[in-house]
Amino acid sequence: MTESGDHHQIRGNHVPCSTCAAHNPEVAAYCHRCGSSLHAASRGGAYAIQGGEGVGQFALISTIMPHTSRRTADSYRWALIASSVLILGATFLGLLPIAVAAAAFLVPMTYLVYVYDVNLWEDTPVRFVLAAFVVTGALAVVVSLFFFRWVFADDFTGLLLSVNRGGVGAMPIGALLVFAVLLPLVAEVVKNLAGIVLARMPQFDDMVDGLTLGIASGTAYAAFETLVLFSAVFTSPQFRTTEGLASWIAVVVNLMIVKSLIYGTATGISVATFSGRGQGYDGFTGRYLAAFALATGANAAYWLGVRLLAYVPWGQALGVLWGFVILAALVIRLRVVMHQALLEAAVEDAARGADLRSTSIESFCPECEHALLSGSQFCIVCGTSVRSTSHQNRTHLGVGRTGGAA
Repeated sequence: MTESGDHHQIRGNHVPCSTCAAHNPEVAAYCHRCGSSLHAASRGGAYAIQGGEGVGQFALISTIMPHTSRRTADSYRWALIASSVLILGATFLGLLPIAVAAAAFLVPMTYLVYVYDVNLWEDTPVRFVLAAFVVTGALAVVVSLFFFRWVFADDFTGLLLSVNRGGVGAMPIGALLVFAVLLPLVAEVVKNLAGIVLARMPQFDDMVDGLTLGIASGTAYAAFETLVLFSAVFTSPQFRTTEGLASWIAVVVNLMIVKSLIYGTATGISVATFSGRGQGYDGFTGRYLAAFALATGANAAYWLGVRLLAYVPWGQALGVLWGFVILAALVIRLRVVMHQALLEAAVEDAARGADLRSTSIESFCPECEHALLSGSQFCIVCGTSVRSTSHQNRTHLGVGRTGGAA
């Protein structure tokens, strides 16, 4: 919408935005076109996707599921908590095949339900994301068999047995380099593959699309790799285990939450950066290479930390804590990337008069339920991005689109 169009929709006194020059009501806290703060030097810590949260806040659900409102996010949060309790209950009872399989697929299956539930791409069936999930999973099985069974099986066994052979000094350095450097690099290439192929399509070329595809692929890889790594659990003649359950609880928590989300968020950052800001994908830029290096490094640091902590008392529990540290860093980094991308894309759209997604009259913010101006990309009260809302909310808001999902 042009500046004159904005002026036409705003009656009474108005405030021009110093960033994009759009006209806003005098009571507005944020510009409805670019999201800039109208009464302060900056937005402060208000997260562009959910204005009620801070950019640096460790809010997992709103980060990996950006198309959920706070009320919807609570539903997913409680579902994950309830499922986790049931899985831990199965572990406590020694039902390891059930516990490990459920732990491996809890996050990825929840994510597929989320993509279907919010109807992310209303004109594109969910089968595209499901295909990316299946292809990545199949490649994960091949890569895992290659490293853990076919080629480096003896190295991996030696790495595991070195814990009982004299501590860190007995660790085979060559095997450590294979599994802490080479494997994360190959795995990250596989996790990026499906997301990058889809991100080149017009309907998937915005950054939030790349984030969604990357998280789906990353969590799929984690699940299928777990199946290969713990295949002995599924083939064991003993369905129920009674020994070492305390250690298994730590292992299940790691598989269920930490590993899956580290793989997902790391790849989400990488593929989102490939998609880039605004309409169209950026491709293999220096920014993407840096994001890919960050994702690979995070996975390598996680794997290396878990292996080294296995040599100290309570190593399994410390490995979980180490994973949470890496996960927290990735989540915050992802929030910063998405926040900056949404704001910069909105400024670019306003500068060229583009309306990739615009609201109609008598529509309301899905977060604070305040009335939105016609042509809004942000709520003028809470600063939440309209571009990142779900199809369900867009239908309620009366939002139209001419480009791909934001």
